[in-house]
Amino acid sequence: MRFTFSMQKLSLGLALVSMVAAAASAQTLTGVNTRLVQPLDSATATVGQTVAVKLENGVKTPDGVKLPRGSQLVGKIAQVKPSQNGGPASVTVAFTAAQLKGGKQIPVKATLLAAFPSDQGLESQYSDQTTLGVPPDHVASNVQVEQEPGALKDVTLKAAVQDADSGTFSKSNGNFTLGAGTYFQVGVGTAAGGSSTSAAE
Repeated sequence: MRFTFSMQKLSLGLALVSMVAAAASAQTLTGVNTRLVQPLDSATATVGQTVAVKLENGVKTPDGVKLPRGSQLVGKIAQVKPSQNGGPASVTVAFTAAQLKGGKQIPVKATLLAAFPSDQGLESQYSDQTTLGVPPDHVASNVQVEQEPGALKDVTLKAAVQDADSGTFSKSNGNFTLGAGTYFQVGVGTAAGGSSTSAAE
């Protein structure tokens, strides 16, 4: 089965991802579709807690590092603000390494580009017919992302390639949970000091 969120279904009252790139830049990332490994809950998350997503397709970073399908982007929760008395909540994540199946880790720069809910009844198959879509080949260093509530119910995603963190999820009126399997589209590149080669297929 195909992941079939359509733009039409999301359009009613939902703001879609806005990606702004004002000018070309020397540094670029490459997009990849991933899924969240463990749930992310603003009520129980703690700074330093491990967070990981699994690659749904292989990707080659702009400097030629190959990350095969099934590799994980791993990192931590950089900031968290749980809701108090129905107030706002937020969680900031920072992916810092790609872990290959053999255990090797490569330092990476990763930025969240989009996020959509999981559907356990659907296989992870992507095409340009799906909401998540084919990941972009080039994500410039001046790209900013703002995904307003809708795609993820009541949850906003904000990110910028120039930020040290990968992105921030927030909700204006209470805590939120992103379940295991939530779809993340991520721009990824090798961080400074990262290996320029790998044994990936």
